[in-house]
Amino acid sequence: MNRQRMTNPRTDRASGPLACCLAAWLTATASGQEPLPLPPAPPPGAVGVLPSPAYPAPYAPLPPPTIRDYSWIYIDAPPPPSLIKVHDIITIEVDEKAEVIVNSRFNRQRNGSYQLSLKEFIRLRTDGPTIENTASTEPSIEGNLQNRLQTIGQLTDLEGITYKIAATVVDVLPNGTIVLEARKSIRTNQDVFEYRMTGRIDKGKIKPDRTARTEDIAELKIDRIQKGKVFDSTKTNWGTRILDILMPF
Repeated sequence: MNRQRMTNPRTDRASGPLACCLAAWLTATASGQEPLPLPPAPPPGAVGVLPSPAYPAPYAPLPPPTIRDYSWIYIDAPPPPSLIKVHDIITIEVDEKAEVIVNSRFNRQRNGSYQLSLKEFIRLRTDGPTIENTASTEPSIEGNLQNRLQTIGQLTDLEGITYKIAATVVDVLPNGTIVLEARKSIRTNQDVFEYRMTGRIDKGKIKPDRTARTEDIAELKIDRIQKGKVFDSTKTNWGTRILDILMPF
């Protein structure tokens, strides 16, 4: 009758290396050689083992499992941002939009009446000028004055500017605030477009790819200067400007 031996995988994995080491130790003892010391027994409850100085292979305990070993949606944390120093380059995304809507209405009305009469007038006589009534009736003037002014105004102003510009770090304050300065110039034939920008931004608002938005910049100042024929064609002539100043109504 054949008997089947029941084996335990955990016991076999642990006893297999022990049996090999024990056989080598007995062989070395029988031949008169100095036997190698047997490794210490694995700690109780150890299932898998890895090499280590305390527990030679294969008796070192495995590191504790983490969520990274079991989760299918685990994502490693992004690397910390690099240190920003003076003269580094940072790309600024300029996206500024402004909308102004103003409605005004003004009404003014004045009513007045006046009456003038001449009772005495200077009369020249031989004995000298005197003031006396020189007319049988008193000349008089009566009138009414009405003034009404009504003004209705409406203003709608839409402005927007979008572009990218590379800024240079000119200073790093002790609290981590970064001072930026940027300048960009484009020349096309006789037309020149120049962009300037200055401001301060917190280092935490700068993305890992070293980009930032103008909405996160404090004390932001943006200048856009245009020169050339295209700009001159849109300007108002000096004669028209003088007429606008001299014309009261």
